[in-house]
Amino acid sequence: MLSEVYAYVLPETSPYKLNNLKKDHGLVFGSNIKSDSRLLWTLPDLESKDYTYITASTFFARRRQRRYVRHVLAFVCDFDTPQGTTPEEILDLYHAAGLPTPELIITTATPGHYQAWNILSEPLRIRHDILLAKVSKIHEAMVEALEADPCAVGVERWVRCPTMSNIVYTDTYSRTTWEELSKWYEARRPIKASKEKKHKVVYIGTLLATPAGKRIQESAAEKGERNRWAYGLGLCLWDAGIPTQEIHTKLHAWNKDLKEPLPMAEIEKIYRSVITGRHHASPRVLSSITGLSAQIKGWYKWAKPRDRRRDHIQEVEADIIADLQQHKTVTETQKAWSERLGVAYRSLKEALSQLRQKGILEAQTSRGKYAQSSYSLSEGYLNSLTDTNLPAAAGAETLFSNGISKGHTAISPLKGSLSFSEEHSTRSDTEYG
Repeated sequence: MLSEVYAYVLPETSPYKLNNLKKDHGLVFGSNIKSDSRLLWTLPDLESKDYTYITASTFFARRRQRRYVRHVLAFVCDFDTPQGTTPEEILDLYHAAGLPTPELIITTATPGHYQAWNILSEPLRIRHDILLAKVSKIHEAMVEALEADPCAVGVERWVRCPTMSNIVYTDTYSRTTWEELSKWYEARRPIKASKEKKHKVVYIGTLLATPAGKRIQESAAEKGERNRWAYGLGLCLWDAGIPTQEIHTKLHAWNKDLKEPLPMAEIEKIYRSVITGRHHASPRVLSSITGLSAQIKGWYKWAKPRDRRRDHIQEVEADIIADLQQHKTVTETQKAWSERLGVAYRSLKEALSQLRQKGILEAQTSRGKYAQSSYSLSEGYLNSLTDTNLPAAAGAETLFSNGISKGHTAISPLKGSLSFSEEHSTRSDTEYG
């Protein structure tokens, strides 16, 4: 029996032992005392050693641990049944569970206790952790379905060595396949109930319109949460575009209605922090404060005030042109320039590139380790602002919105012809003459 089960995984001889073992071979552990394990290198060793316990799996290391399992040879289940239980009753348990019947049943030292072996037709080679995890789950499911010993789970554990004296049932003509056990497990595994998708309530507008926003406006903050509530309320009001003076009034009114109001100096400190504009109200944080939904739709539906929205390319282009009109020439790094203008560095780079393509901007780059670029408005663009006999500078038409002139060209938005008042011509000659 042992030679039939272990013939494929234990060599006949192994002079080099572990150092030269093939990948198709593994180590088997044997012992008379479970705490004193011995390595079995070859099939003759297994058959000649009269060990009480062996492993029904092979290993690729000198440790009897699940992570080192190389082959699974059999699934063994322990039955701590009452005295007088027969092997036929053990087989009935397998029939009732829909499992393939075991090919080997051995009795243990305790009367009525058995170990049933489902011997695999081919050793199952463990090639990855996913397969090893499935092996463990199948063994657990078998033990549960058979009402066997729940503590005797794991293909790495000790089993009793089959001998002529302890075998009470054997079937030499059939074997269990891995596919049979896998199909049984998949059919038995409970299907997870699909969770119903809960549609989140979405509110259009600002955070103040959400349940969380309405709740935070109520003076319901307890001691220990007052600062968070006040700061959250201030940010919601700020992001909603409420005037600063009104925010100041609302914060103080909200604090006054609390059971235990915060000191006035604390509210002033929170107010000053809010109006810096460095932070914005977070729906997630607002939900954690109030315990209500703060989901909104169309957060950026309405444009922010110009002084709080600095990254639209056309607006950045206008900032660059205004800066060059003031300083004539700018010689500094693009990073320093973006910080001075208060715009994003990437937005500045893109705006500069577009202005150069339109012919509005000229750039001169010096050479060397500490080279810097100097930027100035092109002569053609400046002429378009001062000379009433010239059409608009090339590309300047892109500085218009909806066909309305922004004052960067001499073309009249109404007639499309050159139309300047005497007063405007005089002012232009004074500024750029």
